[in-house]
Amino acid sequence: MNIEQARWQDEQRFWLEGPAFYNDKIAEDAVMVLPKPTGILCGKKILNVIEKGPRWETVAFEDEIAMRHGSSFVLAYEAHAKRGNDTYRALCSSTYCEADEGWQLIAHNQVPV
Repeated sequence: MNIEQARWQDEQRFWLEGPAFYNDKIAEDAVMVLPKPTGILCGKKILNVIEKGPRWETVAFEDEIAMRHGSSFVLAYEAHAKRGNDTYRALCSSTYCEADEGWQLIAHNQVPV
């Protein structure tokens, strides 16, 4: 699996998996910009929200763009997620940084559509 494939796999797992995955793959000082009422989260607040919230059952990406720049990797895409009868669509971007621990998520943004 190449670096780009691994980042897309990580991205999908962020949508579907819980706190254990986040603990392994998110930087301590990561920032997430999510729709209200959640809003802007940083660091440990991200894990607190993930621990309390339900996860998506399925997610699919389209219009994917991936770009590596030095030790950073950016993904941009439209997400289609489902959980029971709930559906969600958003334009998203995520930035990963290569660190001693491997690739870690440092920033994520969602704009519902």
